[in-house]
Formats: sequence, C-alpha cells, structure tokens
Amino acid sequence: MLKNIIWCAYLFCAVNIIWGCGILPFIPAVGTTVFDGFVGWKGRQAVKYYAEDIATMRRAVMQSSRQVHLKIVHKSTEENGYSLELECKEPLQIDILPFEKKITKVMIKISLLGDKQFADFFYQMIDANVAKIRRGIR
Repeated sequence: MLKNIIWCAYLFCAVNIIWGCGILPFIPAVGTTVFDGFVGWKGRQAVKYYAEDIATMRRAVMQSSRQVHLKIVHKSTEENGYSLELECKEPLQIDILPFEKKITKVMIKISLLGDKQFADFFYQMIDANVAKIRRGIR
C-alpha cells in the first residue's frame, strides 16, 4: 500500500515537472461545490450560483445593497423568488431564484456593459455577506 502511494506521488511530481502546472486544473478542488465561485455573463446579465437557501441569499443581497448605499426602488416577491430594483447611475435589477433544493441563482441585470466591474464587485460583497451569515455575524 505504501509503495502505491509513493509511486503515485512520484508519478504526480514527474508529470508536473514535464508539463508544469498545466496538469493542476484536472485535479478537483477539495471542499468546494461546483456552484461556488463562477460568474457567467450573457449580454448584460450576470448569473452566479450559491450553495445556500433562498432566504440566506435574500438577506445577503439586502445587506450588500445597504453597505454600498444603494436605495431599493422596487421589491417584488414572486412565487419562486425575489426581484429587486436598485437605484444606481443606471437601473440595476437583481433576481434571486431557487435553482435546486439548496442552490440559489442570483442574476444581476445591468443596463450598460461598462457596469460589469460594479456587478463583479457586488457579487464579492454578496460573497462576503454570505460568509458572515454562515458564521453567525450580523
């Protein structure tokens, strides 16, 4: 058994020396879910999936909008989720929708493509607030 482990470690090091770090993306990350960490863009709409329930995500989005001092112009509760319209230079709409049982989809619709950096920043704020909610910090 120990020989097999040593042999695999040796083979792994040899492959990394030959190909560099190009082999590392094929090794799955330990402790993360498939849904964390990726923002998909299509036109003026960004989508990010979170491994949290919809109530936690709504709370994190509301805290993020308060921290950035954005005024909520319109709130609507749909059957399956929430929709918020925030007052910015240009209108900003955020939809919080359930995707699966414990997975929530957060979509940010922006009116200008130049606001992509702001949407990415807002997702970082949401990430930070989700982490605080997980730890129990208000």
